[in-house]
Amino acid sequence: MRGALRILFLVCTSLFAGGLVSVCGSTGAENFGLSEKALKASDARLKIFRAENLIGVAAGARVKVDGREVANLGSGGSTALDVSAGPHRIAVDHWSHPNEYAMTLVTKPGMLYTLEVSPRTEAAVAGVFGLVGMAVEAAANENGGTYQIRVVDEKAFKR
Repeated sequence: MRGALRILFLVCTSLFAGGLVSVCGSTGAENFGLSEKALKASDARLKIFRAENLIGVAAGARVKVDGREVANLGSGGSTALDVSAGPHRIAVDHWSHPNEYAMTLVTKPGMLYTLEVSPRTEAAVAGVFGLVGMAVEAAANENGGTYQIRVVDEKAFKR
């Protein structure tokens, strides 16, 4: 009996540890080489970073631009990408929350936009109350989710 409990404990511990590792996003700078490349005259560049924060530190924030996943950012992680000038839907979410936080950014050619991903305190507080809290928070906020994204800087791209 003791041997079976020990094996069960080891299996559960391994699965838990594996789950923690699998939800972590990237923590280093991504697409670093893009910062060295010239920007096409018709494009804009997005630099997206995740604020270093203890809330949600083990959970990666999935970032989508126009429905295409471009990054899974861990705390302090970043990515950069070029987009055509015009409107773009930028969304951030996590598998543990039914909603996503989305914004529309109308980019102009030759511009660099810096966007910050950070945890939503409303979602963190709701999470304290478990699934019921998350469900209530999700129903109350259509533009919700675990994370939020905002433009923190907009300037002409200079190489």
